[in-house]
Amino acid sequence: MSRNDYNRQAARRQRIRKTTLIVGVDIGNAFNALGFMNKEGNVLCKCAKLYNNREGFEKFLDMIEGLKKKHRLKDVLIGMEPTGHYWRKLAYFAKEHGYEVRFVRTTALKHHRELDESSSAKSDQRDALTIANITREGKLLTPSSKMACCGN
Repeated sequence: MSRNDYNRQAARRQRIRKTTLIVGVDIGNAFNALGFMNKEGNVLCKCAKLYNNREGFEKFLDMIEGLKKKHRLKDVLIGMEPTGHYWRKLAYFAKEHGYEVRFVRTTALKHHRELDESSSAKSDQRDALTIANITREGKLLTPSSKMACCGN
């Protein structure tokens, strides 16, 4: 990794404050798994299934706003792995509601999972928390024109 890459990653980490709620989303066809963390990496909440439809998205908003209020948080940073096209609906929905959305590289998720758990076994809930942790560390994709809709 070059010095510029380290500097960019450090800048991304510095943008995350103590008042930031970090959301990791493992995207799926029918449903998504969620994991919520604070800046220190403490797990605030897990959600095994959130359906990939309007009702699920409304529940997603309620969960975010409830956790923000409960833990006195102000900002929201959502990290997700952009697999297939299933991420688009939730990403656009979150962006419309003023949340920052970032993306995590698939290979980063796999390697991070192996480092964290010493196993490459996959579960949706585990991946959601791993995505939240990668997001918290600032290891995010730089948005391309395809994904520029959701990133800054």
